[in-house]
Amino acid sequence: MKLTLHENFFGIRTGVKLVDQIILGVIPIFLIFLLWVFVTSGKTVTIILPEGTFEGFEKNPPPEGTLFREKVRLTIDNSTHELKDSANDSLLSYLLKDGEKFELGHIPARPFGKSVRLTMPPGRYIGREKLPPAKPDKAPAKPDSELLKTAPVSENVSESTPDLDTIPPNNDHQAEAASPSTEVAAASTVPAASTVSPLLKFKYRYEIVETRLISPSMLPSPGEVYRSLPSLWSDRSLPKNILYSFLRVGAGFVVAFLIVFPMALLMGTFSKFKALIAPLMLFGGYLPIPALVPLFMILFGTNELQKVMFLAFGFAIYLLPLFVKYLDEVDNVYLQTGYTLGANKFQILNNILLPIALPNMFDAMRLGFGIGWGYIILAEMVDMGSFGVGTLILTSQRRGPREDIYLVLIAIVIMAFITDKIWDKVGQQLFPYRSQKR
Repeated sequence: MKLTLHENFFGIRTGVKLVDQIILGVIPIFLIFLLWVFVTSGKTVTIILPEGTFEGFEKNPPPEGTLFREKVRLTIDNSTHELKDSANDSLLSYLLKDGEKFELGHIPARPFGKSVRLTMPPGRYIGREKLPPAKPDKAPAKPDSELLKTAPVSENVSESTPDLDTIPPNNDHQAEAASPSTEVAAASTVPAASTVSPLLKFKYRYEIVETRLISPSMLPSPGEVYRSLPSLWSDRSLPKNILYSFLRVGAGFVVAFLIVFPMALLMGTFSKFKALIAPLMLFGGYLPIPALVPLFMILFGTNELQKVMFLAFGFAIYLLPLFVKYLDEVDNVYLQTGYTLGANKFQILNNILLPIALPNMFDAMRLGFGIGWGYIILAEMVDMGSFGVGTLILTSQRRGPREDIYLVLIAIVIMAFITDKIWDKVGQQLFPYRSQKR
C-alpha cells in the first residue's frame, strides 16, 4: 500500500486510506506512551557487592539475569556496616568485608548478628563478577628433585667425612658437618606457600526511583504496570470482575431503555405530554450524579438492585433528552405528507417519526452505553465485598498495588472499545443506507 500522509494533509473531507488511518491513529498513542516512559524513568545504576544469601535462594544463588520485581533481602555474612559524613552533610553508607569497602548508596542496611542485611530494591541480578587468578603469599618451595640436584653431595664419603679428632667441640661445626641427606630432609620440611582466595562478588542493576520526574506512588512506569498484570489476572480475578461489571451495565441500560423509549415517543409525538415532562427532564439533567449515591442506598440498599437502578438512572437522564431531540428534528413536511395521504396518528408515529429518528436514536444508545462504564465505579463503591472493576480500583487505591488501578482503567477502555465496535456492526446491519465514504 502506498502512503499518502503527505498529500493534502489539511484537505476538507478528503478520502483517507486505511493504512493512513492506522498510522494517524497510532501516532498520538505512541507519543503518549513515550511521554509516560520519560516521566517514569529514573537513573539506573549497577552496584558490586560481595556474594551473600538472597531471600528465597538460600541453597543456591539466583541464576544470572534473575529479575526481582519486589524488594528482596540480602544477607552478607562476616561483614560490618559503616556510616560516614560526607561534604554535603549527608551520610554515606558502606559495607566492609575482608578488608574491602563497598558503597551502598541508597540501599537500606542494618546489622544482623555478625552479618549485614540489605533490603535490595527491585532490579536484576546480573551475575557473578569474573575472578582474577589467585595470588600466592610467597614464592612456592622447590620440589625435592631440584633440592637433590643442588645439594652438595661428595663423591667419596670417606674423603668428605672429617676426622672425629679434628672436629672442634662446638655446635656450629657440627651443623656444618651434617650429611647431605640431612640437608635434603630439612629442605623437604619447608611448608608450601599458601594462596589467597579472592572475594566472590556479583553485580546488581536497579533504578533509583527518587530520580524520576513523577513519583511511582502517583504514576508507575509501563514496566511496573505490565509486571502487575499476572497477579491481577489470576490472584484478583480480573476477567470475573469485568464480567460482573458488564452484566450490571447491561442490566442498567435495559431498564433505562424500557422506561425512556416509550416516554420519549410520547414526548416527541404529543406536544402537551412533552410540556408535562419537560421540566422534570430539565431538572434531572442538572443533577450531580455522584451526589445521588447515598439516596439510592437509602431507597434500594447496598445490594445488586442499588447498582442496577443507579446505572439505569444515569442512562435515563442521558438518553431521554436525545431521544426527544431526534424526534423533534423530523421535518413537518413528512408529517403533512402523511396526513395528506390519510395516515392516522399511529401510522404517523410508526411509519414516519420513528423510522426517520431511529438511526440517530441508535447512535445515542451507542454513545450512551459508554456512560455506564463511567458510572460503574460510583455504583460499585458501596459494597466493597462484591465483584466488579470499581471494587478493584477502590481496593487498589486503599491497599495497593497502585499499578492495578491503571491496568483496570486500561481494561475498561478495551472493554468499552469492543462493545462500541459491536454497536457499530449492528448499526451497519440495521441502517446500511447510512454508510457513506468520505
